[in-house]
Amino acid sequence: MGKHWRGVVSSVIIAILATITLSLQLTSLVPGQNRFETATLTELQHFPSPLHRAVNAPYMVTAFAVGKIINNPLHGARITSVVFGLLATACFFYLLKLWFSTKLATVGSLLFITSSWLLHISHQAAPFILLVFAPLLVLLPLAWYLRTKKYKNLAFYLFAASLGFAAYVPFMPWIIAVLLVVVLVKEKHHLQKLSYWTVVISAVIYFAVLAPLFISLAIHPGQARELVGLPAHVPSISMYFSQFYHTPLMLLFKSQPLSEIHLGSLPMLDIFSSAMFALGLYYYAVRLPKRRSVIIFACMLILFLIIPLSDNYQLAIAALLPFIFLCIMGGVVELLNQWFSYFPRNPWARNVGVALVVAAIGFSSFYHLQRYFIAWPNAPATKSVYVVKSK
Repeated sequence: MGKHWRGVVSSVIIAILATITLSLQLTSLVPGQNRFETATLTELQHFPSPLHRAVNAPYMVTAFAVGKIINNPLHGARITSVVFGLLATACFFYLLKLWFSTKLATVGSLLFITSSWLLHISHQAAPFILLVFAPLLVLLPLAWYLRTKKYKNLAFYLFAASLGFAAYVPFMPWIIAVLLVVVLVKEKHHLQKLSYWTVVISAVIYFAVLAPLFISLAIHPGQARELVGLPAHVPSISMYFSQFYHTPLMLLFKSQPLSEIHLGSLPMLDIFSSAMFALGLYYYAVRLPKRRSVIIFACMLILFLIIPLSDNYQLAIAALLPFIFLCIMGGVVELLNQWFSYFPRNPWARNVGVALVVAAIGFSSFYHLQRYFIAWPNAPATKSVYVVKSK
């Protein structure tokens, strides 16, 4: 009972903090709108029918509805991004809870919702937030399905529905393919225990969710390139390798300027997160060929190869964000494991180690909040890319 209530309290605290953080100054931080938001609002002038254009349809349809309800398309699209950001946070919290523990899920979610990277994406009136939400959406029901005994069928139904939803998001077909291969190869015994009707109902759910996508692709097959991450014009070899080189640099060392989504040339991660990311890679590497490690490494490898093909690879790199933060939390776990191995019976030293990690996470969160809410909106480069539209 105690553990149950701790989980409930942690969930409520993270939900409140996430709602405050992700929605703070949503419409007033920087006056106007940027070019990506303008492109989205142009599409939202008319109902974005999934049968006409299926790419990012879950976001576009929701943004259109919210914009109509509040009679403000820009604010409606930004609110939609916040909602999907909150859903991504919920998925991240419960995934960490299934993989590690409630305590680690709580501190990991705090690091997640205060990341300037996530704050930039979740405040945009554009569908970039789906790149963060969709991977977590498919990972959570899969983890639950493989963990639960009581709700096996329900978890599999949700997994089927999440696969259908994620198929509307660019780059996700690759993630879906990785998950399906891993499940078929490593978890075949779980699938063999499913009843005939569970498989049938799951297939019906999956194809029902995908029906608009199939119809849209039949009418406009060119969308398939966009869904797998291939641009209309493939970059030259030299351009591809240049963008391939800069993709990891954006995470750890130096970003390519794109004032709409980050501050100057600062990297996406701070020093603590970068160190934990590196340690997290080690954490998962020594656990190969376990399921989690295979999924994380395979998805990251494919994304690192596909993202540099994109015209706006600085935006497309958002698809890596969920896996980066899962690695960061793996690094935190490894750091604590190493510390506890040196002090197996010294409670004072163990508590000091935990306190130092919590303090580091606190400083990291404070840095990113200052970076997003104070430094970024006051930067001249930021003001130059936001235009106030006359009504």
